[in-house]
Amino acid sequence: MTLRLLLPPSVGAARARARAELLDQSLRADLAEAMEVDVAADYADLAARAGAGTADLVWMPPTVCAQLESQMRALYKCIRQGRSHYRSAIVGRKGELWSLEDLRGRHAAWVDRLSVAGYLLAADLMRRSGIDPDRDLGGQRFLGSYPEALTEVLEGRADFAAITVRDESPATLRSALATHGGRRAADELATLRVTRACPNDAMAITQGLAPAQAEKLDRRVFQRDDTRSRAALCLALDADGFERARPGEYGALRDMLLEAR
Repeated sequence: MTLRLLLPPSVGAARARARAELLDQSLRADLAEAMEVDVAADYADLAARAGAGTADLVWMPPTVCAQLESQMRALYKCIRQGRSHYRSAIVGRKGELWSLEDLRGRHAAWVDRLSVAGYLLAADLMRRSGIDPDRDLGGQRFLGSYPEALTEVLEGRADFAAITVRDESPATLRSALATHGGRRAADELATLRVTRACPNDAMAITQGLAPAQAEKLDRRVFQRDDTRSRAALCLALDADGFERARPGEYGALRDMLLEAR
């Protein structure tokens, strides 16, 4: 049997080819299975093929996990730097914002309406605090990237933005600002609030894989940390390991997506 692995378009064909041979060799050694690697044309294609089971294993971003969670045999969250989740931080210029109430009438610089850390988590926090981003802000723009959003705040064209962070520690928050906006962002911006956590991207086992094959894959790859297959899969996904998602773990994100429509 040949296992069919589907990767998101962000991986790119060149990287997929580079990983395919290693994955194939590793699966043959550990499971006596070959592996075929493909790259989705876009995220709609990724979701469609995952839902239809025309791929056996699919690397899915959190938003696709939220949409298809109930249809998958299993989801294994990627662990990076010891965590299988991330958060969003609402940031603004130092000394100008002290509470979420201060955001009323202000201008937001978001990444995208489907960006989890760049919009969804922050907007969810605001709504749960009684602030409707679409009604209570002075304006909001969607810039497409974290650097662009932070530049809007630094240049005074917006009052706040949201970025992805691992945790709430001051060192992590400053590092995230520097990563997304450079030294100036780290020096001139401060964090107002950090949101609740969202599960990381995940490797999904679809309904296209027979139950016995899915169980073998779970037992020999995802539950063990000493196999070539697991090491190869971690390399392909830039992950340190995997953690099985609890049933319904992406439910809160699914609700946020519905709110954003």
